[in-house]
Amino acid sequence: MKKFLVAAAAFGLVAGVAASASALELKVDGKYVADGFYINSGAGIFGGVVPYDFEQSVRAATGLGFPALEPENDDWYQHTFRINPTLIVNDKVQVKSDIRLVDSNSVWGSQDDLQRFDGDGLRVNKLWLTYASPIGKLEVGRRPAGAWMNAFINNGTAADRIMLWAPAMDNFKGYAFLQKSTERDAYLAFEDDADNDYYEIAGAYVADNMNIWVGIGTQQDNGAANIDMWRLKSYGDFAIGESNKLYYEFDWKTGDKGMDGAVDISSSAWILGWMGNFGNITPSVHLAYISGQTTDMTEDAAYSASKGTGADFEPLYILTGSKMNVLNGDMGASLVGTAVRTSGALALLALADYKVSEDLTLHAGLGWGTADDVDGYSQEMGLTNVDDDYGWEADLGVAYKLYQNLTYSVHFGYWAVGDFAQLGDSSVETEDVILLSHHLSMKF
Repeated sequence: MKKFLVAAAAFGLVAGVAASASALELKVDGKYVADGFYINSGAGIFGGVVPYDFEQSVRAATGLGFPALEPENDDWYQHTFRINPTLIVNDKVQVKSDIRLVDSNSVWGSQDDLQRFDGDGLRVNKLWLTYASPIGKLEVGRRPAGAWMNAFINNGTAADRIMLWAPAMDNFKGYAFLQKSTERDAYLAFEDDADNDYYEIAGAYVADNMNIWVGIGTQQDNGAANIDMWRLKSYGDFAIGESNKLYYEFDWKTGDKGMDGAVDISSSAWILGWMGNFGNITPSVHLAYISGQTTDMTEDAAYSASKGTGADFEPLYILTGSKMNVLNGDMGASLVGTAVRTSGALALLALADYKVSEDLTLHAGLGWGTADDVDGYSQEMGLTNVDDDYGWEADLGVAYKLYQNLTYSVHFGYWAVGDFAQLGDSSVETEDVILLSHHLSMKF
């Protein structure tokens, strides 16, 4: 009898768990992408493009940190596999995640990265809970945390937040969150209130033909950086008829940092654009700006010397490509990239896609860029006569749908390098950059 009761209790427990589990729903989307790249003058996968062609004697004479060897062509394959599961617990509670089975810097021929649980191997990049509460949607955990609405200056980061969205209203939206950027008190026994925290609140007016957001945030970093910063952000898009849309986005930072606030913070970034939709043709024009460093070393005026226009903003294959390391700083510091991002940029872009058929799409892009302020970087590095011209770029692309969610695309980019790359030394020969790449992507 005792064994029967134990068996019955165990069966009841299993049945109860199974019944609870059956109420759960799991939805998964994601993508796998295999990429092949060729650049005619580069410094490897992490160095990006190196637009120079000069003799060793010239390199030695300049002393500007140019590569010790003549830049040669680079070619490599890499792949990425990301899944985004959503566990629906009930009609109000969900758990979401971004899991990188293979991250974006997994280069073929480095097979050990498939066995790692950090770096470019398996890792949980984001994990957060959502709860549709009576006072609005609550999000808790490590969630997406880019700069703001569009890909421009959005660095594709994750952040630990407690975020509350305002209850649904006819034409108004809003949110507020607190973000723990760096925890120090919990690890350092003799620190008190030394964390790096960020707070933000924003509201929007949304109608059929417009969408306007305004937000304000503040960063309080009480560590060694001692940052006290405020930022004002806004985004808007406006539909004009059925075929045209105008949009803008800006981000302005102000405050101070350093010992006793010795360095003022004053930087900005903005983008304006027009997008059209004329059946099979979708053209667009964009004007983008990020501020550069001035000669006043008591002012931090460069919008982002490390990230530039952001990891996700790639309208041009080379100048804004995430693997090319020029305006896009996703790969880290480099000779030309760091100089460009410190000096800021004003860039004009014209793009167009033409849908030839249901399976075939053609792409063309043309861009031009100039520095916002070359004097600050010149003063920091002891340079003179640095030109502000980044040059221009022309791109061509073709994408063909092989089967349902499987697409193969080929990209060609040509960057006519401007005189900025000489960094003030007219004896340095620059070399125009050629990019060829192809990509096989599967989305589900």
